[in-house]
Amino acid sequence: MIIIDPAWQGKVEFYELVYGTWLAYIFLVLMFEKALRQPLQEWRYVMINFVGAGAFWINHYFQFSGSWLLLINLYTLGFLAVWCLLAVRGHGRSVLWKAGSCLGAVMYIVGFIGFENIARYGVDRLGYSEFWFMLTAYLGFVGVILWRSNRSR
Repeated sequence: MIIIDPAWQGKVEFYELVYGTWLAYIFLVLMFEKALRQPLQEWRYVMINFVGAGAFWINHYFQFSGSWLLLINLYTLGFLAVWCLLAVRGHGRSVLWKAGSCLGAVMYIVGFIGFENIARYGVDRLGYSEFWFMLTAYLGFVGVILWRSNRSR
């Protein structure tokens, strides 16, 4: 059995992940549909965002372990592979577009972390309850679902 030492646990909290995820989804969709002008199938957006959110496991459960750097680097490589397979490959676009899309992966990661940190700042610095960030996130997810479901009609 694998033991996860509680001392390895990082500061990243679940409310930060939930708050960042819906905003990262919007960012991802707008990046591909507006900036890169290459709409993706909805399942591709969902999978990329799901895999992007998975870094939470490493940052929450292993941030202070001796293997954190190895784990986060391996996870990042996996994320980039998923990004390239689902979002870059197969569109028949130019090398410049492909390079821009790959740069978009970095922008997405930075954006996701930034969105999570909005919630952290609100709780840690401004004194708001995490409840409000969870509520905003759940309402945000409902908004995203309605927005994206209207697209397919």
